[in-house]
Amino acid sequence: MTLVQLAVAALTLVSNAFFVGGEFAMISVRRSQIEPRAKDGDRRAERVLWGLEHLSEMLATAQLGVTASSLVLGAMAEPAIAHLAEPLFTAVHVPHGLVHPVAFVLALTLATYLHMLVGEMVPKNIALAAPERSALLLGPPMVALTRALRPVVVSINALANTLLRLARIEPANEVAAAFTDEELARIVQDSRHAGLLSDTGGERLRDALELGQRPVGDLLVPLSEMVTVDQRVTPDELERTAARAGFSRLPVTGPAGTVLGYLHIKDTLGVVERDRPFPRKALRPMPRVHRDTPLDDTLTTMRAAGTQLAAVSGEQGEVLGFVTMTDVLGELVGPPAPDRARGAVEGADQ
Repeated sequence: MTLVQLAVAALTLVSNAFFVGGEFAMISVRRSQIEPRAKDGDRRAERVLWGLEHLSEMLATAQLGVTASSLVLGAMAEPAIAHLAEPLFTAVHVPHGLVHPVAFVLALTLATYLHMLVGEMVPKNIALAAPERSALLLGPPMVALTRALRPVVVSINALANTLLRLARIEPANEVAAAFTDEELARIVQDSRHAGLLSDTGGERLRDALELGQRPVGDLLVPLSEMVTVDQRVTPDELERTAARAGFSRLPVTGPAGTVLGYLHIKDTLGVVERDRPFPRKALRPMPRVHRDTPLDDTLTTMRAAGTQLAAVSGEQGEVLGFVTMTDVLGELVGPPAPDRARGAVEGADQ
């Protein structure tokens, strides 16, 4: 019977280690590590993604498994170890009345030590050191257990969520994967200190994080430096002006320099009457942003409008200049194009 108890105790140690490792792996692994594998058809990664989307249920399964394993370990390991230790204490003439209590204390200490070392600390450290590998190894069987025990797991999870709401804490089913600007800046700094990012890469990421804090007015090209065309421009004139300037998009101005929109060089294709001005409806709308608009909001506006060019206005609504998508993105990936100050840049319009 003692050998059977020890065998069961060993199995429960392994079981406990499995649930602890799976729990920490699911908490530590990032979706960005798993999603590419899932897109490539990795079935294990697909199951892990399901687990990340139902994380609270996965953790309930892990806690259920850890609790059950700990109870079985205590029921099996302690009496078995105590039974094996009693003859040793008798042989060294420990008083008969103390043999069982001393053996029990020794058994409890040894079982607790093994439980903490083998069943808790080792699997936890492995999962934290290699979260992706651990999640792919332990995640799928934990997902299968969660699905098999779903009625029990859901009921436990519902009770836990009820207690959280009573404490005015909103339960979360997934680990937060979004970060504030300050948190991202700290992550970049820590990655640089750890040698995972080069100084150049770190600077670019820092610039990207600071992008939203800069006003678009810092990047505008003054209206006086832009190559523009009059609203009465003809297809032939547009082609000649675009060829001289080297740009495919040119802002169109009306009386007193009013910006009406812009024309693309491809707007001349298929036009039969080459010497007649473009009709007003041919002008492409150009979004207008205030000079104090953050760059990230400017990017959003330009993308929503499907254009590479935006007009920048002042306090009275007057156009101060223009900004291009390349100007803004150049702040992230390097210096802007050397000809940015002379007109619009190349790129796709929707």
